[in-house]
Amino acid sequence: MSVALTGLISCKKAVEVAVDDEEIQAYMSEEETLKLAMKRTSRDTRRLANALKSRDWIEIEMWANELKQGIGVSCVNLYIKNHPGVSGEFLILSDRFYNASNRLILSCKKRDVEIAEAQFGKMIKSCETCHEGYKKKDNNSDDK
Repeated sequence: MSVALTGLISCKKAVEVAVDDEEIQAYMSEEETLKLAMKRTSRDTRRLANALKSRDWIEIEMWANELKQGIGVSCVNLYIKNHPGVSGEFLILSDRFYNASNRLILSCKKRDVEIAEAQFGKMIKSCETCHEGYKKKDNNSDDK
């Protein structure tokens, strides 16, 4: 997505300048970027759940890939960057999520409903476990 900013460049005329998301995110704090990434992955998780219900294998594969990239890479890396010295448990949980998402993507090729649902369940479980441990820690550290 691009944003158009309009402003006066000279005293004679207004000029419109397009700014990419990456440029906007470069000016945001990493914590805000992590929150946006988590919101995006929450939305994508709902979309994946709906695709699983309708057995739309193309959508399942697409949203599983989005989540693998969004949580498995972006959110995990942003969290690690914001919280140096993160525990090995966090890395294990992120690995479980990444592996389950890979297995879900592979199940699309075979159109195996049982495996797809089981792997989606593992993805959700790894999210819940991670949020239980790490979101609580973040909220408690904000109170201090």
